[in-house]
Amino acid sequence: MAKSSPAAPMSVRRSLVWSFGRRYTNLLMTLPTVMIVSRLLTPAQVGVYSLAFTFVTLVHALRDFGVSDYLVQARDLDDSMARSAFTINLSIAWLLALLVFAGSGLVAHLYGEAGLQTVLQILALNFILLPFGSTVNALLKRTMQFGIIYRINLAQQATQSAVTIGLAYLGFSYYSMAWGSVFGMVATIIGCMTWGRHYRIRGLGLHHWRDVTHFGIHRTTADIISQVGNAAPDFVIARALDFAAVGLFSRGKGLINMFRQNILAAIGQVTFPAYARDNQRAQNAHLLYLKSTTYVTGFSWPFLLFAALMAFPIMRIMFGDQWDGAVPILQLLAIAAVVSVVNMDTPQLLVAIGRAGLVTRMTLITQLFRLMVLIITAFYGLTAIAAGQILVSAVNSSAWILVLCRHTSMTVGDCARAVVPSLISTAITMVMPCVLVVMAPPSADNLFLPLLLGGIATGLSWLMGLWLTSHPLWDEMADWRSMAMRRIGMIRT
Repeated sequence: MAKSSPAAPMSVRRSLVWSFGRRYTNLLMTLPTVMIVSRLLTPAQVGVYSLAFTFVTLVHALRDFGVSDYLVQARDLDDSMARSAFTINLSIAWLLALLVFAGSGLVAHLYGEAGLQTVLQILALNFILLPFGSTVNALLKRTMQFGIIYRINLAQQATQSAVTIGLAYLGFSYYSMAWGSVFGMVATIIGCMTWGRHYRIRGLGLHHWRDVTHFGIHRTTADIISQVGNAAPDFVIARALDFAAVGLFSRGKGLINMFRQNILAAIGQVTFPAYARDNQRAQNAHLLYLKSTTYVTGFSWPFLLFAALMAFPIMRIMFGDQWDGAVPILQLLAIAAVVSVVNMDTPQLLVAIGRAGLVTRMTLITQLFRLMVLIITAFYGLTAIAAGQILVSAVNSSAWILVLCRHTSMTVGDCARAVVPSLISTAITMVMPCVLVVMAPPSADNLFLPLLLGGIATGLSWLMGLWLTSHPLWDEMADWRSMAMRRIGMIRT
């Protein structure tokens, strides 16, 4: 358990370094994997796995039952509380494994694709394995031991990528990705038992089941609603269009998901325990929230706008010409992400300050709006569905910010001032890339040069924008440069 850990909790800054290192390593492994698999499988094959994975992701919200967040935010965690959380997690996960396995045939029949049944049955194995890794990971996160989490994740991602590519090459179709996920989970458990052995739960128990259940109901309800809203496009597209369309939408949002999972999630992994810690100590977590918003928008907005601007060469180079239909999807979803990233941490902050019930209610309202827009736009095709997400992001982000201001000491003005430096620096950043695209637009015969020049121009303009606006990110980079120079000087002497 956490109390026997020989390591002291990391600072927020050091935790962010490890968390970003973990996500960048993931990106370096995931991106080539996706590129290779996209050339070995067809859009329809990718669509089958995407639908199965989306379905399992929804069930995952039930599987965790808020246990991970409970362990992170609990004020006085002891062994009996940890055993209660693990026991509940284990019981629910194994029950869900049985239900997914038993219900896989019904899902396959509903969508008229026999392969869905086997894919779902393979993915059901993860539910049996997950509790042995997720509880240890939650305790590691609570004490901000992101160095250990990095090693565990590295083993998991390397195993998953190797198995997926190998099986896809051997002709296992969409089964390759399912088996890759299972073997990756096995690697995670081995890593937890090796590097996180001080955090293992020893024994079962239900002494604190009421506390775990009360918290878990709110978190699980919110997670399920959120997952249903996020997964709804895949389900609707599969029914209204076809699996090829699901595959195109999946690839269109693939780059955005990579950014969320490998960059934004790296911050979220650190900010949630940091919010909980700050709230427990001085109840000033909102100050860290505003600072985090400035940082996140400062690098997210230029990246997302660059992805929208260079969507065609990015998709063609990464996946080939069979995925050209995903280009407008990427462009529209990137713009939607620009809007939604503003309130990325809002639900986490509200949970950290004890407003889990409010998060549940807000999640229900915002996802119902998402579903309504999705159903309406589905009548007009795939591009309309992606365009509708911009409206969804704008309305839902505004609602979250207003609720946050109502239940904390923050004001709308505070939130606006937090993003002004990023807004100005992003505007400066995008001038030169836009000029280059107008002067030399990318084409099927001219892919690499516009992307390369655009990337260089965006990077240099971004640094200039940060410097001209005195953005906090510029000061942060200056601190890192000074620290690096001091260490180099110490090594030389």
